[in-house]
Amino acid sequence: MKHTVSALALSALLAVPTLANAVVISANYTVNVNGSDPGLVVNQHEIAANPFTYDLAVGDSVTFDLFKIWTNESDVGSDDKVPQAISVDFSFLLPSIFGGSLGGVTVGGTWGWFDATQWGEVRWGDPLELTYGAANDGLIIIDLSDEKFNEGLFGLHEGKKHGAKVEATITLVREASSVPEPASLALLGLGMLGLGLRRRLQ
Repeated sequence: MKHTVSALALSALLAVPTLANAVVISANYTVNVNGSDPGLVVNQHEIAANPFTYDLAVGDSVTFDLFKIWTNESDVGSDDKVPQAISVDFSFLLPSIFGGSLGGVTVGGTWGWFDATQWGEVRWGDPLELTYGAANDGLIIIDLSDEKFNEGLFGLHEGKKHGAKVEATITLVREASSVPEPASLALLGLGMLGLGLRRRLQ
C-alpha cells in the first residue's frame, strides 16, 4: 500500500510542468510587396527557411536574413516617389499557434542635380509585439531592418544582384506561464490524496 501511494505521489510531481532553459520558436512568413504601378515596383525572394526555427532563452535575440528585395525599374519616376505598402505576415507554430503582421513602405528616392543619385528604400513601422500562451503573458518582439536597394547614378542599378537583404530580429521577452492540463491536475490531486493517506496509515 505504501509503495502504491509513493508511486502516485511521484507521478503527480512528474506531471507538473517544469521551466525549460530554452523555448523553441518556429514560424511561417509571407512577404507582400507592391508588384505594379503606380509606385516603385519591387520583387522579393525568401532567404530564411520557411518555416524558420530557433531556440531562444528569455531575454535572448536572434538576427537573420529574412528575404531579399529589389526592383527591375531603371529609374525613379515621379510616381515611384509615392510610398507603397509592404508587409510581412508571421504565423507561429511554436511555442503555440499565434501570429501577426509587420507593415512598412517601399519608395523611390533621389538626390542631387537632375536626380543624379537614385535608389529604392524599404522602411518599417514599429516593431511587432506578439503575446501568446493560455494567459496571453508570453511576449515575442519582431523587428525588421530598413534598407536601401538598387542605388545608382543617373538611374537605378536594376536587378536582383543589386538588391538588399532585409534582416529580422526576434526577441523572446517573456515566456508564457505554464498552465497544467486537466490530466496533470488530476494526477497531482491523486498524489496529494495518497500522501495524506500514507500519513494516516503510519
